[in-house]
Amino acid sequence: MPKVNCAIYTRKSTEHGLDMEFNSLQNQEEACKAYILSQAFNGWEYYKTYSDGGISGGTMERPGLQTLLNDIQAGKIQVVVVYKVDRLSRSIIDFHKMMQEFDKYDCNFVSITQSFDTSNSMGKLTLNMLLSFAQFEREVSAERVRDKIAASKAKGLWMGGTPPLGYDIKDRQLIPNEQEKTLVKLIFTKYLELGNMFATAHWLNEQGYHSKAWVPRCGKPRGGRPFQKSGIQRILTNPVYIGKVAHHAKNKIYQGKHEGIVPMDIWEQAQEFIRRRVKDKNAFSTYQVHDSVLSRKLYDDTGRSFRLTTAKKQGKKFLYYYNGVGGHYLPVEQLDNFVLKTLKMTDFDDLEPLANRDALPDKQMRKWIDKVVCQSTGKTHYLSIFLNEKQIKADLSALPKISGQAEERALVPEKLDEKLYVRNTFIVDNVSSMKLQNGRARNILTVRQLNESLVRGLSRGWQLKRLLEKGKSLRECEAASGMNKRTIARYLNLCYLSPKILADILEYRNPRNMTLKELMTLGEGETGFREQEKAWISIIK
Repeated sequence: MPKVNCAIYTRKSTEHGLDMEFNSLQNQEEACKAYILSQAFNGWEYYKTYSDGGISGGTMERPGLQTLLNDIQAGKIQVVVVYKVDRLSRSIIDFHKMMQEFDKYDCNFVSITQSFDTSNSMGKLTLNMLLSFAQFEREVSAERVRDKIAASKAKGLWMGGTPPLGYDIKDRQLIPNEQEKTLVKLIFTKYLELGNMFATAHWLNEQGYHSKAWVPRCGKPRGGRPFQKSGIQRILTNPVYIGKVAHHAKNKIYQGKHEGIVPMDIWEQAQEFIRRRVKDKNAFSTYQVHDSVLSRKLYDDTGRSFRLTTAKKQGKKFLYYYNGVGGHYLPVEQLDNFVLKTLKMTDFDDLEPLANRDALPDKQMRKWIDKVVCQSTGKTHYLSIFLNEKQIKADLSALPKISGQAEERALVPEKLDEKLYVRNTFIVDNVSSMKLQNGRARNILTVRQLNESLVRGLSRGWQLKRLLEKGKSLRECEAASGMNKRTIARYLNLCYLSPKILADILEYRNPRNMTLKELMTLGEGETGFREQEKAWISIIK
């Protein structure tokens, strides 16, 4: 009798209880092993267990599941055993995709607590009904949680999380901390005095103050660090200090059950000062000390100017153009290089024919730029670079002439109200993210340059895969990479792309405007190499 390799898949939606001596994943595994043992007369043998703890069944982005699918494609597994159908997936679409993969590689699927035969139409109907209820249960549970949070906030209740400076948590209620309460008032009054969040943070640090120190349930101390501009901003704009509770998902603020600790007149003065600073075009001029190409020259299509701001990641500083609250962050180095490259690609022969521009330094070309307007439409951003025609003519006329035919250039300048300008576009890569000075994770707009973002994504995926192969847990990978589980899973999917696709990317044969997000979507949607390559070819065409 031929040997039948049986793989067990276990999953738990939350991390609660995973640290117990005998948890839900182990219970599922033992029950499945017992079932496999009972089928030994059919040649069934236990092969391996694949687990995903703390990951929802509504997504395919699960490291354990992806490893299982890859082993099925490699022909290592003939039967997948689960405790219940919803352990494999709670999404009907995802489940059907997996069933197609199972059929393709002659792999059977068994749920030990639900008896049905998928070889006939009645069994398939039963399976679909079970999955429909599983998906319905997941969606209803999510709605209940959202509704409970909304109702609780509407009643002014504190819904957990990091306690704000100035308060302690007792019986799930915010109770003023007398010592920290004084510090919060000092932060508001000092900001009104200095008028600058950076200066306020610097002064507090010099006086020996620090952010809130507290110990969560896990027992690991948090906070107690020097103040930063982002922390000061969160304090100054948090309505909890006037006795209110914010519900950001619905953009509403409710009267809270707790006591406010900042007088209303001081709060209103601080909010008015912050609003005035945001609207004032010159308010951030003291920060613009970096020598960038587009400093004081870059605007959005509404006329708002981009200022310079910085972000820190792993001890390194990164510089961005930022056009105000709710706007975009554009990386300075990439965008500056992109604009200079655009000028080099522009044909100026109508101004000065046959000028040899190869020896013209970038520093001189900066003087050609009068103003740049960035207009956004979805993922595509259009740059209109308005030029100093007089300066360009003067610089080109001083250059030596080319003997023979001039090199053809891709872009041709146009005129608008007698002003010379040239247009070009860049693509938004929404996968990269960084914690910026306002303390929230923001999507960063990354200018596409060849396929650097794709190669960087592949490299990061393999780095994470090696960590897991060395025995690191998913939680340790999160700590090492600074990414959450969902992002890690997306990067890991890149490790299982077709070799042909990898070769195309490394040899610059990928679609010109393809983003890392689109590549990740390809890796998630198609698990077989042939299907991936078909999708890849359709994208290229």
